[in-house]
Amino acid sequence: MSYIIMKNLTKVRYHSRIMMAVENSLPHLPVPPLHQTMNKYIIAIDPLLNKNQLEKTKKLVSEFLMPGGVGEKLQHKLEEKAKVTDNWLAEWWNNYAYFEYREPLVIKSNPGFSFPQQHFEQELDQFKFTAKVIRAVVSFKELVDSESIPVEYSRGNPLSMMQYKNVLSTYRIPLPDRDTIVFAPPDCSRHMVVAHNSQFFKLNVYDKDGCPLSEAHLIQQLYHITNMSLEKDECSVGVLTTQDRNTWAQIWKLLTSDSINKENVDCIVNSICLICLDQPVSVAPTQYKYEFSNLIGQMVHGGGTHENSTNRWFDKVCQLIVNRNGMVGLCYEHSAAEGSIVMALCNHVLDMIKNVSITSESNVSNEKSILPPLKFKWNLNSDIINEIELAKKHVDQLTNDLELRVFHFDQFGKNVPKTYNLSPDAFFQVSLQLAYFRLHNQHPSTFEAASIRKFAKGRTETIRSVTPAAARFVRAMDNSSKNVTEKRELFLNAIEAHVQYTNEALNFQAIDRHMLGLKLTALSTGLPLPEVFCDTAYKYAMYFHVCTSQVLSSHMVDAIFAPEVPDGYGVCYNPMETKFTYVVSAYHSNSNTNAGDFGELIARAMGDNYILLINQTF
Repeated sequence: MSYIIMKNLTKVRYHSRIMMAVENSLPHLPVPPLHQTMNKYIIAIDPLLNKNQLEKTKKLVSEFLMPGGVGEKLQHKLEEKAKVTDNWLAEWWNNYAYFEYREPLVIKSNPGFSFPQQHFEQELDQFKFTAKVIRAVVSFKELVDSESIPVEYSRGNPLSMMQYKNVLSTYRIPLPDRDTIVFAPPDCSRHMVVAHNSQFFKLNVYDKDGCPLSEAHLIQQLYHITNMSLEKDECSVGVLTTQDRNTWAQIWKLLTSDSINKENVDCIVNSICLICLDQPVSVAPTQYKYEFSNLIGQMVHGGGTHENSTNRWFDKVCQLIVNRNGMVGLCYEHSAAEGSIVMALCNHVLDMIKNVSITSESNVSNEKSILPPLKFKWNLNSDIINEIELAKKHVDQLTNDLELRVFHFDQFGKNVPKTYNLSPDAFFQVSLQLAYFRLHNQHPSTFEAASIRKFAKGRTETIRSVTPAAARFVRAMDNSSKNVTEKRELFLNAIEAHVQYTNEALNFQAIDRHMLGLKLTALSTGLPLPEVFCDTAYKYAMYFHVCTSQVLSSHMVDAIFAPEVPDGYGVCYNPMETKFTYVVSAYHSNSNTNAGDFGELIARAMGDNYILLINQTF
């Protein structure tokens, strides 16, 4: 088997050329001061608790911070760990957030991206578009392999580029208790795997001389593949990847004990990515003003076994999807990279498709130098077939439960907040808090992802959007005893508080990752877990009713992920110049949540907050 097994993402090393030039000089991840974190923790949970709960938590924090007490001991151990590594959190985070997560990857973990919808009049149009996608992905892979992507900067700081190495030619291996990720060396990853009619095919995207195949030759190969899969394969081996990780790990071991099956799986593991040629699905009507096509579920789960969920392999980090009805996009396995990195791949693909001159053919392969596609054949015993049937039922339950709504709010975009020197992200986040309070009459524990790539091996920190200032504003907004001037002042204070918390998170001076480090330090050293981490307040603070992420793109790309908790929401948004696009998710099984209503109320809140701004000249 020709891939490189790594226990976690933090142990990868690459040569420094352009892309990795600053990697070894990035600042190490700091350990924030203990008292600073715990004081901020009290402030952060204030809007979420009643008076008695808050007083109890304050007492537990005081005990935790006693001189010579458990807090100082854990802080000292964490600081000692930070002295001998460039990122004391990285390995812990990869295991805690991803590899030890035992729920299914589909819906529960893997996000998706929906590209602008295409118009395919005939099958050839689908193949032409797919060929362009393949060429663009190969181009991106060559940029990454040659480390030719320029170092990115944010606010004048260079950012870690390591995650770019993890998007293509990577695979998450299911193992009992803790998964691992594997990386195929560039010289062993010269092919893609095409899924069609729930069958899998090896597609060599380079000829025998090492040149990328032309679009014309790729179209021929795609025709060949579809001719070999005229009927849907009822075996549907790919659906096994939708099971929970421990179940799938057991089946994986059984499946790969056969040499033919193992060869198939190795081919997927070593592939650059998966290309999913999907069958068309219908579009359901909507009652919501700003909502567009609901086909985005195809990018997250495939729509169930009656649609395209069996035409996937969810362990593969990158799956590009091209539906016959013109719905295209990407599903990715989250342990490898954050959404902004995957969005860079999406932007590269869309830019190449848009720019015809880039996709012009530079090398025309001789027909004899092209290897034909190979169809996978499986040896499946009755135990595996039974597991496939169970997986089909399970994934249908999952897909039927997920509600997804995509909104294109077109009254204005980030141009309006910027006109008033306000952060578009903070404007959206405060509006989201107002929408939730109007719908549920309470403040939700809210997560927004902040990138900490300015530090070595940095991933994310949490921005807690429910600041005390935001809570004061949303309670006042619909209070008739408050005048417009008061409401506007409270709104601007909420914006300022969110910007301040964002800056703290970007500089790793927020609270969540530090507190997690203290907790994991106790667990890893055999110390009793401090009461502050067993407190109801901490559990509630970590129970994120709303998970959000800002993923920027100049293209009309919608990012999608599911709620983290059964009675929660997922909201991913892209502030464009003249519109806000956002996707809201919820679970049908919870009668208290409704993605469509929440999405509509976010739009209403943004409009109401805009009115607050235009009533005053700054």
